[in-house]
Amino acid sequence: MIVSKSGKKAGFVILKILGLGVLPLVAGALLGIGAAYYLYTDAINTIDRECLSQVDIEYGHPITLDCFFTVIPPNTEFITNVDMIDTGMLATYDIAIDCGGHVVHSILNVVDRTAPVATAVPVKMYSGKAPEPKTLVKDVFDMTDVHCEYNDGEPDLSKGGKFNVGVRLTDTSGNYTVIDVPFSIIKDTKAPEIFGTHDIDILVGSDSVSYREGIIVTDDYCENPVLDIDNSQVNLNVVGDYPLTFTATDDVGNKTTVTTTVHVVVIDNAEMTSAETQAYVEEAYRMAEDILDDILADDDTDVEKAMKIFYWVHKNIAFILSTPQYDNWAVAAINTFTKRYSSCYGTWACCKAMLDVVGIENLCVVRERSGGWENWHYWALVKLNGEWYHCDAQKYFNDYTPTGYFCFMMTDSEILRAPTNHNFAQDQYPERATDSVQGYINVYQGTVSSSFPYV
Repeated sequence: MIVSKSGKKAGFVILKILGLGVLPLVAGALLGIGAAYYLYTDAINTIDRECLSQVDIEYGHPITLDCFFTVIPPNTEFITNVDMIDTGMLATYDIAIDCGGHVVHSILNVVDRTAPVATAVPVKMYSGKAPEPKTLVKDVFDMTDVHCEYNDGEPDLSKGGKFNVGVRLTDTSGNYTVIDVPFSIIKDTKAPEIFGTHDIDILVGSDSVSYREGIIVTDDYCENPVLDIDNSQVNLNVVGDYPLTFTATDDVGNKTTVTTTVHVVVIDNAEMTSAETQAYVEEAYRMAEDILDDILADDDTDVEKAMKIFYWVHKNIAFILSTPQYDNWAVAAINTFTKRYSSCYGTWACCKAMLDVVGIENLCVVRERSGGWENWHYWALVKLNGEWYHCDAQKYFNDYTPTGYFCFMMTDSEILRAPTNHNFAQDQYPERATDSVQGYINVYQGTVSSSFPYV
């Protein structure tokens, strides 16, 4: 085949055009495409590197883009509607984000890492049991429930002093803080003191009596100690001696107890609160002791002691009507011990003084009055061998006892058959013995049989 020169020239031109113009353009385009792809891929990789795959935000914290990137890429916005997420709830969410056309995902964890806060409530108290921990803090704040407890276990508050006690506050996420609470502990071991207690004399049948009048209670720490008065055993309708108990208690339970006696009597005995009256009582007892030293033996039983007391009064005190003071038994006893004569009131008063000294329970019995003062008569109820008996040291006569005798350990039926009138208000006195013991006693010689039926 023959190729013309003109043809050769044309082909050369075409090749020249391609080599000088078109091919470089194509090569440049290919290089540009490759470079653009590289840059795009690098940008995507950079976005992926700068996006955090998992994010923790604090309970209640707002959700913003800077939470998810180390550097926020251009043209970045949330795909997930984060405004609908309540960060007040602990939860996990998948968050989608558009980074200029490239979508990334991050796991969002709403967490609680903040410990509770509170203010200490200083404590000033007595030694004893520690208070509940929750009472030791105030203004407690946390996004979740808070549990209060002692940080090192319940403190020992028995020794007193000033020190701090740690109270641990822990929320439901396990975050905790320890609040130091100042303690000032008063060690109170001294019981309250009770002043003004005394025995009380009150007439049988009285409506009421003020047991608290004149009573003062003090304490070294407690401003208002509690005073309890137990009068449950007092019967104002029955003659007798009854315990009256005063108990004072302070804030920490220290107690003081004082027991006095309520004397329910049938005559208005002198009050025992004045110094003058008490002096009379002490003198009456002193005179009684002088006599008892002469007439009693160390091994005498209570029955034998009582017999010797009434026998001595019967033999040594003459009867003269209306001689003593009738408003104070101690004065009457002193006068009768001194003068050796009296009416029945002084006779009874001497017996009472000696019975009191030897510790034998006794009461005054008064005849039921049907007329004037001349109808009064006084004798004693004495508790012997576990029961109450009538005893009257007054000298009596009848057809069988011209030399006179006295009444000792008689039952109601026996005293009511005795000479003179011994009628009395039986419901106003303690229950009396019913079995006779007269066969074992000799009022003429003042003796008690060795076979006396002691219990």
